[in-house]
Amino acid sequence: MSVYVLSVMGTVLLCALLTAILPTGKTTSIVKGVSRLACVISIVMPVLVFFQSGKWSVNQNIFQNDFAENVIQTDDAFIKYYSEMRVHETQTALEQVIYEEFSVQAEIVISWEIYKDKYADDYEWQKIKITNIHVKNKEKQTEEVERAMWVYLTENYCSEVLIE
Repeated sequence: MSVYVLSVMGTVLLCALLTAILPTGKTTSIVKGVSRLACVISIVMPVLVFFQSGKWSVNQNIFQNDFAENVIQTDDAFIKYYSEMRVHETQTALEQVIYEEFSVQAEIVISWEIYKDKYADDYEWQKIKITNIHVKNKEKQTEEVERAMWVYLTENYCSEVLIE
């Protein structure tokens, strides 16, 4: 609002200064008319912007709504790509942990989904939720080792675990 008031005041002062120093002649009435028009336009400009932005319109085909370009929107493709990369890194890290902890060579397949978590301030965060961990052993293991892997993965990742 202060920018609007300053611009109107500046326009009015500039036009007043211009008409005060303007010499008397044939063009005096034209310059005064143009300066008055500039003052009126600077005063009416917020109303024109309001109609042009499409927030209020008689015919939507005439007045286009440009508001959507000013809203920040998430890039869903980037979020999906980043999530896939994060899950792939987690799979690789899990394969390494299982090899170090249980001496088992295994292939890990993680099933996941993106979900929205709402906080107290009603802001939504998109998070990755691991729904299933599928462990494919490359060698046959004892039931005791498989049970220990199942307990470890269930406790640390809070999801369904399937070991083959």
